[in-house]
Amino acid sequence: MHKQLRALILAAGVALTTACGATVATGGPGASVAIPAPAPAAGAQQVTVTIGSAMQFAPSAILIRAGQPIELTLRNGGGIPHDFTLAEGGPVKIEAQGGQTARGTFTIDTPGTYAFVCSVPGHATAGMRGTITAQ
Repeated sequence: MHKQLRALILAAGVALTTACGATVATGGPGASVAIPAPAPAAGAQQVTVTIGSAMQFAPSAILIRAGQPIELTLRNGGGIPHDFTLAEGGPVKIEAQGGQTARGTFTIDTPGTYAFVCSVPGHATAGMRGTITAQ
């Protein structure tokens, strides 16, 4: 009975995910463009965050599904170290040296909006901050 119930819930989740889709918001203030976050209902959600020579994350707003693993790829195209640090909902810290890519997997179980920053001294105040919303 429990196996059948789990299969039914999983099938409903797949149908809902397919119908609604998950999105990763992109752009700065006022932007309304969204890109689907590709991931099957049972696998990790794939999210890529890039950093260039500007002191900002792209995207700076991320939308994910609560309770499902997130595989975050941090691409640092700049020349100095940066990180993706999530204090609440985590803790998570993924560090990438200049010109490097780093990956980490984590899960946010509780729906809500959580702030992430680059914890390198002075980077968050210079604009390296964003939000990740778990639905």
